[in-house]
Amino acid sequence: MMSRLGSIICFLTDENGNILNPYKPDAISYTCINPRNKFVRKQVLTSHGNYPGKDKLIVLIKGYVSLFMDGIRISEPILFKACKKVCLHMPKKSDLLFRVHYFKCSIEDIYAENNSLGIKIKVTLATVVRSAAETDLLIPVTDEPEDNIGENKNKTVCIRVTRVFDKCFFENEIYIEYKYRGEIFKAEVYQYNAISDGIKKEYTDEDELTKYGNRGIPDPESVSYYILYINGVVQPRTNYDIEKGLLKLKTADAPLKNAPITICFVTFKDRNNAVLPAEVYHYNTISDGIKKEFTNDDELKCYGDRGILDPGRVSFVNLYINGVLQPFVNYSVEKGHLSLLTSDIPKKGVPIILEFITIKGTDGRVLKADNHLYNAFAYESNIYTNNDELKVYGSRGIPDPENVSFYNLFINAVIQPLCIYSVREGMLTLNTHAPPLKNSPVSLQFITIPSSAGNVIGYVCNC
Repeated sequence: MMSRLGSIICFLTDENGNILNPYKPDAISYTCINPRNKFVRKQVLTSHGNYPGKDKLIVLIKGYVSLFMDGIRISEPILFKACKKVCLHMPKKSDLLFRVHYFKCSIEDIYAENNSLGIKIKVTLATVVRSAAETDLLIPVTDEPEDNIGENKNKTVCIRVTRVFDKCFFENEIYIEYKYRGEIFKAEVYQYNAISDGIKKEYTDEDELTKYGNRGIPDPESVSYYILYINGVVQPRTNYDIEKGLLKLKTADAPLKNAPITICFVTFKDRNNAVLPAEVYHYNTISDGIKKEFTNDDELKCYGDRGILDPGRVSFVNLYINGVLQPFVNYSVEKGHLSLLTSDIPKKGVPIILEFITIKGTDGRVLKADNHLYNAFAYESNIYTNNDELKVYGSRGIPDPENVSFYNLFINAVIQPLCIYSVREGMLTLNTHAPPLKNSPVSLQFITIPSSAGNVIGYVCNC
């Protein structure tokens, strides 16, 4: 199903880049492209000496493969297709049934050329096709009560079966030459910061803490997405409205006095400077202090009713428990289900928020992201390095910020203004007078979205 040359891997995917099992139905598309009334009949001598007619069919085979590096999809889904001529005996009302017998996507060669990589991909596919039809079959009844022995000796029952008329096996080798430019989408991140006075529920540009920024509240239509944090907790969209220059809280109570209010605005743009659309959805629930498994039924419907989304259909996922961004080893997510993998259970009443962020390219496809989290504990220092990373949660260290789309820093669950810290490969530096409180969680999140810059420059099919 995959092959590796260097660190680039090839997988069968759908048109959105989600990895597929090639042996499952419909993972690869098969279509007979010549109409039944235009089949060419061929006479074939069988072992019984008769000459049943065989129809010459033209089958179109289509699918997608994608290139991955270190778990990140680095190419857009690459279409492969082939045509195959097959001969099958096809009586009227019969259908074609296709089954993948063997599939392999391999990297045959990688070469450098004009600041890009040339990648030669080979798709090997073996298929079994059958002509078949549903039919009724009468079979004798053999299992009868003892007291009815001897009666209804000729009793039968009708069952529905699939009758196979003919089958054949064929192979395809498809060669694709793909040129890849290793680029990423760079995001512009701006944070609006204010402090609650404990009374009001509307905040404007004039309330911004200008020591952290002075751009005010931008027009939400001019960014890809935005997220509101109050006192370190992600807020459901139903709790507020944003327009240019104004934040309106729709909750019954105002935030506690001196609670930090932060709106994080993230903007992705394509090469033509067009803003890429994005969608944010929050699944909200509350811990009961007992269970570690949560489903759609546990969602607080006052904040949303879409349940736990399929993580394969979004760009990336974050989990916050009591406001703290969780390491990925602490949980697993699948459609409709969240499992906490920790030994401890969140305390009763603690908010649990799953954040689904979906960013789409100009072609409408979901852009998959690498979501990397560096975790450490504060130890009365303003400098943190790869050596300080909590290896139980990961060991990738602090990457070069030039090689990621954007990053966020959370200290003690509160997202930090961009101006109070700096990041370089292997080092986080806090530009504050006092270090964080000892043992406060320090989480540095890196989001990387490849721009999928590439194009097919050659295509050969050995059918």
